[in-house]
Amino acid sequence: MELRVDEEFSTQIPPLTDEEFEQLEENILSDGKIISPIITWNGFIVDGHNRYRILQAHPKIPYQTMEMEFPDRYAVLAWICHNQLGRRNLTEEQKKYLIGKQYNSEKKSDFRGNQYTSTDESACPPKGDKQNGRQRRTWERVADENHVGKKYVYNAGRYADGVDAADEVEPGIRQEILSGKIAPTAKDVSEVADAEPEERPEMVRRLRMTKKEKDEELKRMREIGESLQTARKVTEESMLVSISALVDTMMSSCNRCFHEFPHLLDDPHYRAQLIEIMQKPKNYIMTIETGGSPL
Repeated sequence: MELRVDEEFSTQIPPLTDEEFEQLEENILSDGKIISPIITWNGFIVDGHNRYRILQAHPKIPYQTMEMEFPDRYAVLAWICHNQLGRRNLTEEQKKYLIGKQYNSEKKSDFRGNQYTSTDESACPPKGDKQNGRQRRTWERVADENHVGKKYVYNAGRYADGVDAADEVEPGIRQEILSGKIAPTAKDVSEVADAEPEERPEMVRRLRMTKKEKDEELKRMREIGESLQTARKVTEESMLVSISALVDTMMSSCNRCFHEFPHLLDDPHYRAQLIEIMQKPKNYIMTIETGGSPL
């Protein structure tokens, strides 16, 4: 069978350092063969990308392959990530990315139900919340497998999406983030995936900035804003623009909270408290609508 490389599969594998790769090549040449089989799916390499690179330079070295069955490519991605998490010393960024990618991939595939056991995935989800119920079970399983908290898994999923979105904008930045060459916050990385496509290039640019550079840029923006505010006359129209921005900020902040803590919406206990809190701005708007003054 001709071996093929799928770019998405290969990029989930944390790359070896030059020293590690040279040691692997030396071991293979010393053994005179590749001892561990290269694992494949439909001819694509699932595990053994580094060994395959060495084969290209030494094509006479004997090797074996082992074909595995998966229902879809998402199941392959989940398997690759889980496999890497169990075998390598990883940076915290690599660990978070792999756990997030495993979680995101398993949500899109029924691999766990088909390959291992159907008990977990076939359990009845909460009424009226089928998809969210399934996601919560995947969330818990991935957390248990990797000995982390469930919130860590959820945040890791957003982080992995952000890393991939950033790499689409600027190919190669994935490895810079995961290797620690640049050190953006997990929050900044995650927000790339949430942004509109036209906003992402600027957000990716900021991922490369140090905290000091961000603080200096923020200071300059504030100084410019203050100078513009001093230079222009404040009118009713300009205040409406400011109020509109405040409302947008409030809604954006709420949406971020709901994204981070979905139980605020799907848990009846929290939802009741949320509705009670939201009565305040609702009453405020109703006062204005009926011609009254909120002051």
